[in-house]
Amino acid sequence: MSLLTVPAPTIAPAAIDLEVTGPLDAAAVLRLRSHVIAAQQDGPAVVLIDVTAAERVTAAGIAGLLELLRIARVAGGDLRVIGDSAGLATARAALQLTTIVAVYRGRAHALAGLA
Repeated sequence: MSLLTVPAPTIAPAAIDLEVTGPLDAAAVLRLRSHVIAAQQDGPAVVLIDVTAAERVTAAGIAGLLELLRIARVAGGDLRVIGDSAGLATARAALQLTTIVAVYRGRAHALAGLA
């Protein structure tokens, strides 16, 4: 007798698009936080945050971004950053966050996980 196993279908998590305009600071992170939490309510979601228009990045903004990443991952989702602004690139390099926070070229790359 043989057993036939059928793989369980996988459902891609929902994708939620957010954008930072102006500085990526504590205030911006507070505005994003409720959206990241709400995105995970119906199951794991991938939150895409476009930082192309971020004018500057503060230490509180980086700390908050890491907290948003933690919130998404604890819920089984993920947070992906799109569009490397000059301020974010400098902060990621200075704080050695390049392996923790990937920055994607665009939405399609972020959804595919191709940095």
